Amino acid sequence: MSDYLPDEIIKEILTKLPVKSLLRFTAVCKSWYSHIKNPSFINAHLNQTIANTQHKSQRLLVRYYDKTSKEEQYSLRWDDDNFGDQFSALNFPFKSVLGYVRIVGSCNGLLCLCDDLFGDANTITLWNPSIRKAVNVAMRINLRLPHMFVLGFGVCPVTHDAKLVRIVYVRDATHRNRFIAPPKVEVYALSSGTWRSAVETAAPPCYLTEFTWSQAFVSGFVHWVAYSKVCPRNLIVRFDIRNEVFGEMVLPDDLCSELVSNLSAAVRGESLAMLKYNKEIGTCCVWVMKEYGVAESWTKLFSIDLPGILRRTIGFRKNGEVMLSLASNELVSYDPNKKEIKYLGVRGNIRSFYVDTYTESLALLERGVAEYL
Repeated sequence: MSDYLPDEIIKEILTKLPVKSLLRFTAVCKSWYSHIKNPSFINAHLNQTIANTQHKSQRLLVRYYDKTSKEEQYSLRWDDDNFGDQFSALNFPFKSVLGYVRIVGSCNGLLCLCDDLFGDANTITLWNPSIRKAVNVAMRINLRLPHMFVLGFGVCPVTHDAKLVRIVYVRDATHRNRFIAPPKVEVYALSSGTWRSAVETAAPPCYLTEFTWSQAFVSGFVHWVAYSKVCPRNLIVRFDIRNEVFGEMVLPDDLCSELVSNLSAAVRGESLAMLKYNKEIGTCCVWVMKEYGVAESWTKLFSIDLPGILRRTIGFRKNGEVMLSLASNELVSYDPNKKEIKYLGVRGNIRSFYVDTYTESLALLERGVAEYL
């Protein structure tokens, strides 16, 4: 029997292997090295990985700021009963001048990081912890006038090209809460490595509440909570990552007139979700759009009632439980049906907690960016 395997069979086998193994196999021979770093293979491997995770336990990426070591702690944990006991620590090679960076979003193995917790930033970092590579993206718009900016991050579901959108609102010099319209819009594509002004991509004349630090990437769109002064109401502004156009989505009536700073966009499973906080009494109502793009499908799922101890809803687990941060600086898992709290042994700065599903990928492998140790 011949020990020769056709290239197509080898390629198919490689797409089913974990990232760590593929990194080792780049040293086997030149042909494997070239093949594994080929963008087509990277996309095929990602598609295979996503398909596999639909039938097994998912992994969660967890971040928090440890007050004792004064360092950001990143780890990958299985979304099961062993969440608090078994995990893989990730080496975080960056240092924030503010203690910890803001995670704008994560998708297809990439994290978008921005060191702007209290103001502007000159650089955004796209980081793939699976392959220990990162690329820095310099900001292009540099305004001297007072302004605020909104960042969005997502990956095109068709091309797998990672993109950033930056919306800059210039403040009126005579009125802090008034902005000079229209806002400036720029789009960055990882494939080209450049920013470009999106003159034809007009942002809606809404005030996007970036101060809530929340975006939700669902169905190929980035979503933010916004407030419209034209017909005073809250709404969702979305950005189509593939076609690079903005749009608006209607919120349920119960959320339209709520104080906008009490709202936050989120992702629950594969659905768009909205969180409505009452910080005075410690409650959070969870709404989900069951059919994407259909306003009538907004449904109130449940309320989290933890007076005096609830701070933020961090994320959602596959078993229906909710990840919460408490006033005691703890990350916990909450069962909304039994109304029970499960302590996970994770403590950190309340505002630093981040939890999201994570899919390993080879994104950035083909790019000439420096590896870190």
